Amino acid sequence: AVPKPKASARKKKGDSASSTTPPTPTPNTTAESAPRLSADKDSDETVKSEAGKDGDEDDDEDDDDDDEEEE
Repeated sequence: AVPKPKASARKKKGDSASSTTPPTPTPNTTAESAPRLSADKDSDETVKSEAGKDGDEDDDEDDDDDDEEEE
């Protein structure tokens, strides 16, 4: 019965504090980190994914082809 009340109190308190505290630092970090990470990840993933699918500039595809040809 101790952990239950604690969890409830913590959830209630955390919700209030979390809602008021994180909002400020979160948006700041998200706005700065989100766009940068999103753009970087999106660009990298898109380029890598496209290259891999196309097999034009993909190390894996090249390696596979080379390996198969060498063997």
